Amino acid sequence: MQYSTSLLFYPAVRLYRRMRRRYKNLNLRLRGVIVDATAIIDPGAILEPSGGGIIIGARTFIDFGVIIRPLGGVVEIGDDCSVNAYSVLYGGGGLRIGNGARIAAHTVIVPSNHKFSDFDKPIKDQGLTQIGITIEEDVWIGAGVRVLDGVVIGAGSVVGAGAVVTRSVEPRTVVGGIPARRIKSR
Repeated sequence: MQYSTSLLFYPAVRLYRRMRRRYKNLNLRLRGVIVDATAIIDPGAILEPSGGGIIIGARTFIDFGVIIRPLGGVVEIGDDCSVNAYSVLYGGGGLRIGNGARIAAHTVIVPSNHKFSDFDKPIKDQGLTQIGITIEEDVWIGAGVRVLDGVVIGAGSVVGAGAVVTRSVEPRTVVGGIPARRIKSR
């Protein structure tokens, strides 16, 4: 019986990937990021503590290209979560993601906002509001969603792809659109 060459190297590739993930987790711990030993963080993910804190729970998966920057706040991701490719999570006003949350690719979550009420000052000089964002347990956020400051997404909710969430979402509700509106209850 003949085996393909790729099958012979498969165990070595798996070992290499496992060692690379362990190195990434160790490197993050040395920089002050709290990562559970069972979490899987792709080496291509960017986690910058940047004056804040990052906490990643058990069995959580952070995919390639994800950017997590607390910007002085705290980004806390619970157990059994997934954050998929090219999503951006900031933590300026605090970001808490509950257990079992699913965040699809290209999602942007920003728990701060610029003030812009004074016409005599440039927007950059007016400061920020930083209320924070809470995403409760068992939430599914579709691809390309934007979640803005001050929002609470209730447990068991679903946010449709491409939505812009500007207001809080009740538990077990399906929302979508720009701005996100209730479509139905689960």
